[in-house]
Amino acid sequence: TPTKMSARRAGQKVFDWSKLSSSVPQEARAELAAFRARHEAARTACMSLPETPEPINWQYYQKNISKANFVDSFKKQFEAVSIPYPKDTTTEEVNKQEKEFESEALDVIKRSKLQAQELRKELEGILAQKSYQDMTIDEYLEDKPELRKQVEVDMKNHQWY
Repeated sequence: TPTKMSARRAGQKVFDWSKLSSSVPQEARAELAAFRARHEAARTACMSLPETPEPINWQYYQKNISKANFVDSFKKQFEAVSIPYPKDTTTEEVNKQEKEFESEALDVIKRSKLQAQELRKELEGILAQKSYQDMTIDEYLEDKPELRKQVEVDMKNHQWY
């Protein structure tokens, strides 16, 4: 069934425990180590089970049980048992959310790279300028026309700060 197959696939998932451990605070690493040990024990137990259970050898029991029709009756009852597995109603939603999160993450990465590029250009411009100690007022106001106008108005009105 799909549930059994997905359980087996989940048991085969390999975690990068060192990467996970590096992102966990120091205080919680002992708990993570204990969790890892429990996980590995459960994973080992899961992987030791066969994918499909061994079929019942009904002929063996018919030969070794003397009560008439007991094995046939038991076999009919066993075959009549049906274990319903719950319908998977969340995988589709989880996959949809995963795609949305992935597209949002890619968008954030793209915007971050653009912002980093803009900031690098701004930094290059700042680093290319002369230091304030070596710069004249005219050189400083050269690329700031609004500030230049304000300074000229202030000087004309004799407003000194």
